[in-house]
Amino acid sequence: MDTLTGLSQVQARKRELLLESALNRQVLRVETGKLLVRAEQFKRGYDWANLAWKWTAPLAGFLLARKFKRTAGLFAKGSLLVTALSALWKAWEARPQKPAGSEPET
Repeated sequence: MDTLTGLSQVQARKRELLLESALNRQVLRVETGKLLVRAEQFKRGYDWANLAWKWTAPLAGFLLARKFKRTAGLFAKGSLLVTALSALWKAWEARPQKPAGSEPET
């Protein structure tokens, strides 16, 4: 006997909702586990790519340096020449100037 009318229907609905809630929690656990597995796979893949980059970048730099060795030498020599000429120009400009009215010594 129901103490209130419709109480058994409300209790049945409550049991259904509790069961549905339990099922939804299980689905969330499964989906979270799948996301964690995917994240771990991505991390492992990223670690592999990071390791490959650490090894290939210096190797590529070395090979490119060897390929452009002659041009690099030209640039280095040109840079040295420009540096030397700029130092000479500064020394030339910094030398003491003779007064304009003085006569040259003979």
